Amino acid sequence: MTTTSPVVRRRRLGLELRALREAAGLKGDEAAKRLKWSNSKVSRIELGRSPVTAPDVTKLLDLYGVRDQAQREELAKLTREAKRKGWWQLYSDIPYSTYIGLEAEAATSLTYQHVVPGLFQTEEYAEAINRATISGVSDDGMEQRLEVRMQRQGILTKAEPIEVRAVLDEAAVRRMVGGPEVMGKQLARLIELSELTNIIIQVIPFSAGAHPGTLVGPFVILQYVHPADPDVVYVEGNSDPYPDREGDAQRYGLIFDNLRASALSVEQTRSLMKKLVAEL
Repeated sequence: MTTTSPVVRRRRLGLELRALREAAGLKGDEAAKRLKWSNSKVSRIELGRSPVTAPDVTKLLDLYGVRDQAQREELAKLTREAKRKGWWQLYSDIPYSTYIGLEAEAATSLTYQHVVPGLFQTEEYAEAINRATISGVSDDGMEQRLEVRMQRQGILTKAEPIEVRAVLDEAAVRRMVGGPEVMGKQLARLIELSELTNIIIQVIPFSAGAHPGTLVGPFVILQYVHPADPDVVYVEGNSDPYPDREGDAQRYGLIFDNLRASALSVEQTRSLMKKLVAEL
């Protein structure tokens, strides 16, 4: 899979630069001091949270003693690709553009949610839940959010589609978002998606009682093909939604495995959703 997302490229560049700094035996604050930069600038570059210019990359490579021309050219190419604009950046009112950029090139998404995930939402459901949960958004802003949400879903059916494994709390399929008609169409959409080979949907029934996701809350793990792109954990509601502590990916991966074990099977989940549609 070719990586084209500038967000993923920026993150990879940051990881490469951090590895080179560590190989040079320098701490982040030491590198910042020598370049007369702030400590936060080096940190944000390495975390992929701040754009980096070609001159800055050159300064870092010189400081770290990188002499191999092929390596320098490869990192220069990565820098150029990290500065490109993703389609989602054409929209001005999208607060989660970093997440979209990370999701755009992921090979697999493991998600636990209390509502229908954005990738699975119908436009009517998306509008209803946005209007109910977000205040102060203009009509133009709402239209942008809906356009982006629908365009995001293209990764489900592209030539090399993302594989999505979703575990939903039963509330996600029972909560009457937008009324019976909207919810009926949304459930029908979930049933349709559950037939695709790259999508697995399971519901944790209320009868399961407390489970690993009860206190953890919604989260997503994004996984990539390229070995230079480690898993990303996105935790909704956190002050820092992208925890970067060692072992986070493994910890949330174990939680997700336990959630799947608590859930209904794919067939049982599909039967439940068909039953709910019939009851509307």
